[in-house]
Amino acid sequence: MKYRTSTKMEYKSEEVWFPLSEDILSWDDDFHELMLNDSIRMVKYEKAIKEVIKPGMNVLDVGTGTGILSLWALEAGARKVYGIDVNKDRIPQALKRIEDAGFSEKFEIFNDFSYNVKLPEKVDVIISEILGNLADNEDMTPILNHAKKTFLKENGVILPKKVETSLVPVFSKKAYNNLVSNNVKGISGNYNLDKLLLELEIKDKFNLYYDAILPKSSYLSEPKIIKTFNFENDDSEYGEKIFYKVKKDGFLTGFKGSFNAQLSDYTNLDISSDNINLRETSDCWKHCYLPISDLIKVKKGDLIEVTFSRFYPKKKLGFKQFYSWTGNIKREGELIESFSQSMREK
Repeated sequence: MKYRTSTKMEYKSEEVWFPLSEDILSWDDDFHELMLNDSIRMVKYEKAIKEVIKPGMNVLDVGTGTGILSLWALEAGARKVYGIDVNKDRIPQALKRIEDAGFSEKFEIFNDFSYNVKLPEKVDVIISEILGNLADNEDMTPILNHAKKTFLKENGVILPKKVETSLVPVFSKKAYNNLVSNNVKGISGNYNLDKLLLELEIKDKFNLYYDAILPKSSYLSEPKIIKTFNFENDDSEYGEKIFYKVKKDGFLTGFKGSFNAQLSDYTNLDISSDNINLRETSDCWKHCYLPISDLIKVKKGDLIEVTFSRFYPKKKLGFKQFYSWTGNIKREGELIESFSQSMREK
């Protein structure tokens, strides 16, 4: 099957885009078109699903959306596929996709949060694509931890098998200036940054992350894995400290986040590439740009200390999770600058 880039999303390096993982329930036909035509996403997931699922297996698809993952599971020979999706607008599309393929009797979908669903039986495989560009910024961790404990048979398989989040400090003057000048792009008018900031109670736009393709030429250091998820522990909240040695003079304008997902034993999905011309970048998973509000001049040999945290506030806003990225820059052991950005302002 061939896929094309959606006409709604022609993007360039270091452009700043609306953070789609923060507004899941507003995902419209434009974004689903983008996902369905993202060759990196589609090819890797289809390969992994058809590698893992064997004839006669029962399967749960968490976050079914338009039903493409469920269809691949049925094509692989699944006896029964259960779907769960909280967005009622996607249910008819999933049902039609499965019906058109002739699998209606083998498919059942629930319109609810997975925490509220009771399946008639446990499943052999859980498949899911609720990955944001920081891996867990679509609430992946608590959802899949719960699903694994509640719905999966002993010795069952979950796909993705493991996901790693990486961060790297960047000098991207273009991305920084785009944000300063409010030049934030969106697929359609349905994605409104001011409305999102108001809903999240964020006053400073630098306290939010964005979607962007950030090139390797912007790296001030080498990327480092900051978090690994294998859906065995309750690691929905964390604070991880990591250290970077600056490799060239420049300005710290923030951090690039990305993920590498081991979907199955033989299939990996890595979104870190910056090669737009060769279509090695994902259309729906651009990198995560975590900005800092003030440019910080750095020199080769400086040490950047960053603490990256994910947390839920005591007064939860629905199912919203929040991130913070705070740290210091040291030169020859002396503190020269600090930065502090948090999606949950005091």
